[in-house]
Amino acid sequence: MIAFRGATLIDGTGAPPLPNALFVISDERILSVGPATAEAVKALPVGTRVTTADRKWIIPGLIDAHVHAQSEDDLKTMLNWGVTSVRLMTEDVAAAQKLARESIGRRDIPDVFPAAPIFTAKGGWWDQGEPSDRNLDRFPATPAQARAAVRKAKALGSGEIKLMLDDMSWCRDPKPPLPRMKPDVAKALIDEGRRAGLRATVHAPKLADAKEAVAAGATALAHGVLEPLDGATIAVMKKRNVFYIPTLDIFEFLADTRAFVDRVFTDSLVTWPTRGLPKDVLARYRSKEYSDGYRQRYPNFENVKRRLPALRENLQKLHAAGVPVALGTDMWAFPGLGVSIEMDLYVNAGLSPLDAIRAATRTSARSLGIDDDRGTLEAGKRADFLVLSDDPLKDFRNVRRITDVYRNGKRVGPIVTVTIE
Repeated sequence: MIAFRGATLIDGTGAPPLPNALFVISDERILSVGPATAEAVKALPVGTRVTTADRKWIIPGLIDAHVHAQSEDDLKTMLNWGVTSVRLMTEDVAAAQKLARESIGRRDIPDVFPAAPIFTAKGGWWDQGEPSDRNLDRFPATPAQARAAVRKAKALGSGEIKLMLDDMSWCRDPKPPLPRMKPDVAKALIDEGRRAGLRATVHAPKLADAKEAVAAGATALAHGVLEPLDGATIAVMKKRNVFYIPTLDIFEFLADTRAFVDRVFTDSLVTWPTRGLPKDVLARYRSKEYSDGYRQRYPNFENVKRRLPALRENLQKLHAAGVPVALGTDMWAFPGLGVSIEMDLYVNAGLSPLDAIRAATRTSARSLGIDDDRGTLEAGKRADFLVLSDDPLKDFRNVRRITDVYRNGKRVGPIVTVTIE
């Protein structure tokens, strides 16, 4: 049994911070959370290891509700930045389920909750060289084929599917639009998923596509919507508890890659040689070729830039209306680090710091159906949490000032801890 005494604790529910907390964990679970009174400390069982945590902050482990991993090192990096659970978007159901099972017993990567397979139109977005699923058809052309593919995914162990409803013109014009999934196929995928008890996350940044996804019964929108959402759609999202995952960082990245990277690099923790990005990665990101490459691949960046105010306004309106906002990053350039970048963007868009933390913890857990087990620091929950050296409510970059990462009640990182004055 371990007791942390004296830290300021943020439990992830949205409640105000608890100063001078006594936070007790036993094995894999949280035993109690409360004030560190002399009586409470004296009542601890004999043998409890008491850790003094004065001037520290404790928050729940972060949960990225939309992420891709290009390698196992990406997953390790995520955990090092305090991400203890992830919704991993991936193509192959069987391979994803194998990774999910393995992640439970590992201490070097987050717990993995796959959204697999990723369904799209043949030749459409996410059929640009991404692998197929060897066991089922990721590119169904008819509703019957769509339903059969979902049933196969369920048989392989999938708990969630992902759909691409996007021709990508919003970021690719003047390049030709990509083939987009037919509405009857998308509806069949979502409907069959609901019949099978599967969640359905839909990539649909354009308003018409997002409205189609919500009407068809999607459980989550995987990205923010680029145009102002109307009141009727917001009402449906609230009634059906459709999770909204804004991924503001991706739109900011595509609007001006050079400016985005430069802003990230103003934090010395990101460039610090023993904790931040490797030197070769820093050099590549800083190069003109890197930012120019994104302008060539996604030449409609001026359109994306024009849409940023609507993205921020949609986040504000949905949050104010009570639609659940979960945090996902889709951030390939900064795995793990992207969560704190995204939280900072939420605050800049008008959410409170506590709301941003709740999005990255409790609401992300809810979007995955695991909120009974984790996402908040409450008695009985799994002991996934971070110990920080500074106040994340004062500056969200302090979420990166991690002294300890605990996953399942065991300290797992970060690999290197530094303090920069």
